[in-house]
Amino acid sequence: MRIFAISIIALWMLVGGVAHLVTPEFFFQIVPYMFPKLAVVYASGVIEIAIGAAILVPKLRAVAGLCFAILCVGFLPLHVWDFFRPDPVFEVPVAASIRILVQFGLIGLGLFLWRTDSRPNTTEPARVEPSAE
Repeated sequence: MRIFAISIIALWMLVGGVAHLVTPEFFFQIVPYMFPKLAVVYASGVIEIAIGAAILVPKLRAVAGLCFAILCVGFLPLHVWDFFRPDPVFEVPVAASIRILVQFGLIGLGLFLWRTDSRPNTTEPARVEPSAE
């Protein structure tokens, strides 16, 4: 399950982040009108690439998993908003519902990595330092 979570998150973030930078116009429709679309799309793309790369670094994986989950929680209101807006990005109700469910699954994967990778490695024997008496 761990390798699956690492692979999904890394792929999702790296491909998605690059897509935000290469074709930002595609993502404009999900950005609420009160925000500067290009800046929001570029910023989220850079953040996604950073998280996707960090997931691949074992020492950063736990915090990257948590950051991924937090980012997905932050994006969740946009997907819920999309469900109710007059011009949804995802077709309502099927595609929009699936997208919201996928978001919850992604949040779960990020939290899973955070929990599993933040535990100390129990396969190595504990080192006992000599006392300086």
